Amino acid sequence: MTPLLLTLLVFLTALAVYVAALVAHQGSSRPLAFLDGGAGLPGWAAIFATGGAVVAGQDLPGHLALVGRYGLQANHLGLGMMLAALALVLVQKRLWLACRISGLTTPAEALASHFGSVTLRIALLTLALLFALPFAATLLSGAGGLLAQMTGGAIPRGAAIWGLGFALFLPAVIGGWRATVLVIAIEALLLAVLLVGGALLAETRLGPGFPVLALPVPEGTLADAIPGVAQYSAGIGKETAQGGIFTTLAILSGALAMVGLVLSPGVLFLGITARAGRSLGFAGVWVLGGVSTGLLLLLAPLLAARMAGGPEGLVQALAQVDTLAGAGLALALILAGMVAAGFFVISGALLVTRDLVLPFILPGLSPQGARLAARIGLAVAFFLVAALATFSPLAAAVFGSLALPLSVQMLPALLGLSFLRWVSRSAILTGLILGGLAVFFTEPPGLILFEGLFLDLPWGRWPMTIHSAGWGLVLNAGAVLLVSIFTRKGAERLHRDRLHDEFAARWRVDFGGKGARGAIWSLTLIWAFFALGPGAILGNSFFSRPIFTEAEASLGLPSLWAWQLFFWLLGVPLVWWLAYRCRLGMTGDEGLRRLAGGADRPLRAPRWIAASLARVTGR
Repeated sequence: MTPLLLTLLVFLTALAVYVAALVAHQGSSRPLAFLDGGAGLPGWAAIFATGGAVVAGQDLPGHLALVGRYGLQANHLGLGMMLAALALVLVQKRLWLACRISGLTTPAEALASHFGSVTLRIALLTLALLFALPFAATLLSGAGGLLAQMTGGAIPRGAAIWGLGFALFLPAVIGGWRATVLVIAIEALLLAVLLVGGALLAETRLGPGFPVLALPVPEGTLADAIPGVAQYSAGIGKETAQGGIFTTLAILSGALAMVGLVLSPGVLFLGITARAGRSLGFAGVWVLGGVSTGLLLLLAPLLAARMAGGPEGLVQALAQVDTLAGAGLALALILAGMVAAGFFVISGALLVTRDLVLPFILPGLSPQGARLAARIGLAVAFFLVAALATFSPLAAAVFGSLALPLSVQMLPALLGLSFLRWVSRSAILTGLILGGLAVFFTEPPGLILFEGLFLDLPWGRWPMTIHSAGWGLVLNAGAVLLVSIFTRKGAERLHRDRLHDEFAARWRVDFGGKGARGAIWSLTLIWAFFALGPGAILGNSFFSRPIFTEAEASLGLPSLWAWQLFFWLLGVPLVWWLAYRCRLGMTGDEGLRRLAGGADRPLRAPRWIAASLARVTGR
């Protein structure tokens, strides 16, 4: 199987290089398009690249391992993809419009310009670097480790990491952002086909699987039930939660971490650079909310039940039946890490080049010089990621754990730009600081640092089985609401009102009247309560021992799995309503007019950057 697997990887790399060469040839007369694809990415590419980056970004092999370790309670996290789809539809169109109206090209520029804050620009750039370096290094390390396992050690782990990294770097440095999105869209489609095909072949050729074959959870863990609404546990590393860690509060807060994927700088940048059309709505409703959520909920238990000894066991079993089937499933698991790692490294390098290097460090570069700077940035980023993945995978995992929960802390700022004109700069910055501290001290970096320097904290990771994203967002949102009460009428309000007045005049959201507006948000909250919140505990027995009768029902599948699939089907119409009925998933160039300010305002480097550059250059 090893020669076939390597042949498939080489073929994919050659295809990616071919696509990148075509893009480079077509865009040779527009050097700056290397950095953003000319802000006109094809709709189909933006759709499937968004789905691929978000699904693969949650570490697909890691998700399968969680389902194998904790059973259906961990599988419930798949419903969090629906919450991510709602967040994407809610903020992406308004961010796209804000950039077009203000003449801006990145999420950091849009938020910094809207709130008049350099700190927000720095926060977005720091977040982009977290995704581009430790987070991507963890994914690349996992992909390299899988390749080494699947080849039986014929390719050492270090060589696998550097080889996969080079395969990702080559098309990016040739074709830039447009080539990256096209390649990831193609690979995302291939990934979906391979996962579905591998699961179907395993079910038909290897005998009965889940639910006949039980999930291989350890003794004491509930395989087919959620272990309560919350557990008053001190957290991972301090106390073992009885029955498993995925209570309903853990699931809800874990879903917020999944929202962090769609609010990451790379995914926001992808939406901003897509051409006008229905791509944002299609990506949110059908790719994320429909297909991706459904595949996660359906396929994860089927595959995890056969991976008691790790994924290589299932791959080898399939290879004995059909070599191509085994190689295809192995390719899917490796490809998931490659897709996510490549996307976040490339988007992070290009965003740092656009938002930091070109305006502040090397201003006045020619378009050709800007393209060269971006290529150098890509080379440095991939070298650092491969080095981290090879030599410091533990450090990468520790610091990469901050990326998703910190990313979701940008939600109040994005809602402020999109809908809430009364949210002030002071409120956003206060919320970011408090939310970021809550995340830092409920994740490994903060715990390791504090306990190494001072004394042991009474809590570990995710105390009370609440994900750090939940702790951070609660403090963040509370601070934003409180501070906004006292600062909502400041002088900066006039600048924010110009954009919101333009939204109200030309891009009003059509909720269909007060009654329809109340109904849609009420139904969304009810759905979230029963699908992801405390009401999800009813799913443990609702379809096996219904509360309205004393008889027991026999569905042939666990009640919690049926509950998950039922609320997946109910959630899709909610996302559809926002995206299409309320037109939050549709963008258009008609009626767009450029507002003064934004990109027209002169850029001035912050004093600390100017002082640092003066020391280095001697000026």
